Amino acid sequence: MTTVEHHKVSEIPVLISGAGPVGTMAALMLTRLGVPCRIIERDMIVSPLSKAFSLHARTLEIFDQTGLLDQFLVQGHPISHFDVYFNNVHSVFPGLVNSISHFNYALFLEQRKTTAILNDELEKNGTKIDRGWELMDTKVMVDGMDGKEYVETTIRRALDGTNKRATESTVLGTVELEADEAGKKYETEVVRSQYLIAADGGKSVVRHKIGIPFVGQTLENTVILYEGLVETDFRLSDITVINGSNNKTMNVFPLSTGQVRVMIDASELDSTQALTLEAFTKLAQAAAYPTRFEVKTQTWLTYYKINERQAASYSHKNRIFLAGDAAHVHSPAGGQGMNLGLQDAHNLTWKMALAIHGLADPKIMETYEQERGPVAKAVIKMSSGMFAMGFSNKLTYRAIRKAVTAFISLFVGFIAVSAGTVSMLANRYEANSLNQTHKSQPIPKEAYQVGQRAHDGPLRRVLSGGKKSETEIRLHHLLYGPGNFHILVFTSDLLSVTSASKGKDANGTPITNEHELKENVQKYLSQWRSKWSYGAAKHLEGSKDATSSTSTKTKPIFHIHLIAALPERLSAADFEDPSKIQADAFANKAIGEGALYQDEKAALVHARYGVTPVKAGAGAIVVVRPDTHLGYRVLGAGPAAWQDVDQYFHSILC
Repeated sequence: MTTVEHHKVSEIPVLISGAGPVGTMAALMLTRLGVPCRIIERDMIVSPLSKAFSLHARTLEIFDQTGLLDQFLVQGHPISHFDVYFNNVHSVFPGLVNSISHFNYALFLEQRKTTAILNDELEKNGTKIDRGWELMDTKVMVDGMDGKEYVETTIRRALDGTNKRATESTVLGTVELEADEAGKKYETEVVRSQYLIAADGGKSVVRHKIGIPFVGQTLENTVILYEGLVETDFRLSDITVINGSNNKTMNVFPLSTGQVRVMIDASELDSTQALTLEAFTKLAQAAAYPTRFEVKTQTWLTYYKINERQAASYSHKNRIFLAGDAAHVHSPAGGQGMNLGLQDAHNLTWKMALAIHGLADPKIMETYEQERGPVAKAVIKMSSGMFAMGFSNKLTYRAIRKAVTAFISLFVGFIAVSAGTVSMLANRYEANSLNQTHKSQPIPKEAYQVGQRAHDGPLRRVLSGGKKSETEIRLHHLLYGPGNFHILVFTSDLLSVTSASKGKDANGTPITNEHELKENVQKYLSQWRSKWSYGAAKHLEGSKDATSSTSTKTKPIFHIHLIAALPERLSAADFEDPSKIQADAFANKAIGEGALYQDEKAALVHARYGVTPVKAGAGAIVVVRPDTHLGYRVLGAGPAAWQDVDQYFHSILC
């Protein structure tokens, strides 16, 4: 019989269950946004297994914009190519190369190291993981006094030893909450919170308790995962895809330890029997034949069943939210899983912070599932296709793999088509309450529409007298966060609109001038900041405008950046004052306060946002959300355009 000590009751704005990369990322973002949270984890230490090990370009952009990147770059290994060996014929393909991000690669770093970096950063920001606690039950309650909803969660921890049980099942979706050790003592606690984030993995207790189905399938394939040292004549510095005499595909990934991770189909083995190193070695050598592949040591060897599943809902009563593997699982092909979860946390937490601070209606949380659900669905589909190409036992795929030319051409074609999804740079959110199309202006081409990831590009600071800084800066370096809205004002060619006269461009959009633009920047920045600012003490440590951890000042969440363009096809004679840019009103502004930047390289940034940089152009205003997706855009930068942006913010904020 187990013994349960009398429980206590505690309160916290946000409770997070699970301290893997996803839960820790969520806790870190909330802490930086001034939201107290408690993160619990049953395991007493970070798992020593490597698990997920690729950080894709979009995740690296998020780390860069939140001041986390440097530690990952120091410990990780950039990889951008696939080495494909088919019957000993070697081909190299740029499978992870992209042309639209500063991060033209994937960063290979074991999950345990990613988790450790995030854990350390979380502690630096004043929040520690509460280890040894196990979530037992959770439900949404209504306060009988004021009618407000809250989450009530029961947690427990063993007073001696750990909460792990020797007989617990490893089958996906199985949850047992009863102890199996006679006489074991536990302490229990009831935690009341405004929100609960379930980052507790594919076997999520939270998902089970609130009754959300995990829809999908478990594939018939049995896969072996191996880690250790090997000696081979293959080049193993990049991702290596090998298909040998047994027509089985073997994927080999380099680890930072000098070891490799191998994934190989083992469907002919009996997965109910103990897996031996000899059995794995036989399969690996057959896949590598006639090339030498010698297995030297083993640090991890296990069977793995592929699940392709997605939660039927990502939330329960808009109070409990699933993130990471609790919401979606899929094959490791493409290395998407951890990235998908980290981006879930990034999307969810800024919205939650706005709701908790009273800056947005809690309904803003409904956009989390609207946006992240379709992204996960696309990733599962892409990953399924990649896995089938290499591992499926169906006759069609086996025949393709048997034909060298067909296999390589289809493999490369699939990677090329999926490149945007693999890097996760192509993720776009559809129109919703946060992503609003303009009511009267035509919808732009797909690449410029709301919901897209904010594009990057080279800029140069404009100084007094029209001089330009010698230092080039990337637009993404202006989009620091988390929690900040960035308003990009594209002024087209500011040289040609310096006079007091006003007119319209060729499309009838009103043109602004320096004086009018200055007034609007000052007016709306002041209004927005006075109405909507974070008031908590700890905000955005590590960002360019961090406040002291002991400060009581409000934290502005609005930042304006002006971007002017001088198209190469125009000469200085085309402008009213070719001697200098008449924009000294913006030349000495601080970053985010209306500072002016020159669009470099033939107005590349204007082009990437769908703004034509012509003489006497009207420009545009683009709102970048705190997760660096586009929320709103309007052609023109005059008073009417600013009024439209003001209405947008009033529609999403309280």
